[in-house]
Parts: sequence; structure tokens; C-alpha cells
Amino acid sequence: MASASKSTAEHKNNVDEMTILQGEIFERLERSEAANAGKFEKIFAALDILIDQTPSKHHRGAEYHHHRVPFQVRNVKLEFPRFDGTNVHEWIFRAEQFFEYYDTPDLDRLTIAAVHLDKDVVPWYQMMQRSHPFQSWIDFTRAIELDFGPSIYDCPRATLFKLAQTGTVAEYFVQFTSLANRVYGLSNDALVDCFISGLN
Repeated sequence: MASASKSTAEHKNNVDEMTILQGEIFERLERSEAANAGKFEKIFAALDILIDQTPSKHHRGAEYHHHRVPFQVRNVKLEFPRFDGTNVHEWIFRAEQFFEYYDTPDLDRLTIAAVHLDKDVVPWYQMMQRSHPFQSWIDFTRAIELDFGPSIYDCPRATLFKLAQTGTVAEYFVQFTSLANRVYGLSNDALVDCFISGLN
């Protein structure tokens, strides 16, 4: 009988020890889960920040004000074009090629363009910035086209159709190409016909 009660007592002690051990294991698991949950939250937060800061072609504009990533420098160095008030469409095209190559954020585009302005364009830019600061590259290019581009009454399509060679073929080709780049909706065949009809 004494041996049975001793065995029951040992069994009870073993059960108690196992219950305590099981409780400790559960506590450790809960602490481990809490620690892992905290780590996962930090990882997800870091991923969200990385995703927000990753530049994309469709992500230009106001979003860059909050998470600006400096544009990357590549092996080929491109010179940013200067603008003195002439050939505005050509300058905008070249500037946009530069910005595309370096994946330049919108806010940086304005700064880069501003330091590459010359002659009468500098006081124009200063006046515009004082009265109506540019909010985006698009705003800037619209304003600069209005003030330094061809007259709004100038119709590039009509001018293209009336264009005739007065100098060399090379000079005519340059004039023709410049106008053709501003005309939309003409087929290649129509452009070729138009070019040929203007030759002497």
C-alpha cells in the first residue's frame, strides 16, 4: 500500500513537473511568436518604404515630393541642353531625353532646367516663379512653349503643306522635318507626298 501511494505521489510529481514544463514551453512559444510578429511588422514596414521609394515611369509628379530618390548616374555622360529662347520644341525634346535617360524626378527637372536657362529666359523664369511658381515639369513646358514657341495662330500642318524648297535640299529637309514633328495624324505616305511636292 505504501508502495502504491509512493508510486501515485511520484506520478503526481511527474504530472506536476510536466504541467510546469508545458507551461514554460507555451510561454516561450508565445514570446517567440510575439518577437516574430514584431520582426515581421518591421520587415513589412521596410518593404512598404522600399516600394514607395522605387521610381517608376508612371510615378512622376507630386509623389516625389515625399520620397525623392536621387537619379542614378550612368557610364555615358549626357550634357543637359541650354535654352536661350530659340527652338523651344527642340530644347524640350532634348531635355526630356536627358530626364528619361537619368530617370529624373519631376521636382529635380525644374531645378536642372532653371540653371540651364540663358539670355531673356532667365528674367522670364524669375518673374514666373515669383508670380506663379511652377508645380511640375509639364506646367513649365506649357508656359515656355506659350511664351517662346511659335505663335498660337501658326498652324504647323498648313505651313507644312505650303512649304516649298527655296535653298538646298538639305535646308528644305531640315525645315520639313521640324514642321512634320509638330504635325500629328499624317501617314508616312502623306508625308512623303508632301515632301516631294515641295521640292523644286
